[in-house]
Amino acid sequence: RTQVSFIDIKRAYLCAKTDPDDPTYVDLPPEHPWYKDGDSCALLLKHMYGTRKAGDGWHVEISTTLTDKLGFTKGDASACIFRHPGRSIECSIHGDDLSAQGPKEELDWYKAELEKTYELKEGARLGPGPKDDKESRMLNRIVRWTKEGIEYEADPRQSEQLVRDLGMSGS
Repeated sequence: RTQVSFIDIKRAYLCAKTDPDDPTYVDLPPEHPWYKDGDSCALLLKHMYGTRKAGDGWHVEISTTLTDKLGFTKGDASACIFRHPGRSIECSIHGDDLSAQGPKEELDWYKAELEKTYELKEGARLGPGPKDDKESRMLNRIVRWTKEGIEYEADPRQSEQLVRDLGMSGS
């Protein structure tokens, strides 16, 4: 049966190697043992949150894992969409959040393969079965599995912000 999986990769940016041809250096903090009067820096071997190149580095990392190690093909229209031709899995990437849909057995394989490389948390596995989850959040959006199909609800904070911005609070 088809299911929808929501996976969060923990400390994703720290999994991505930096490009040796385009190095990133950071100042060492005063408490570091190698710190010397503010003239100390370090070469990053892995990306660090807050650096300009971290997001791109992570996308290259996860894309390479999906295509080279797991056999997915990258979408033509979007570099964030992937499909596994032999396993009937489609997935999308948004930062460190991955959503995928496919048969239960194939999603089990997908999760197990990702766990070989990354520490992850599967937030939910939506599906039609009585033990399947029926609701999940991804990027503060609510996704529900219903008898009629999948419902997608925008981030509720967006409408609250719009009401505030228009000066209509309490209306």
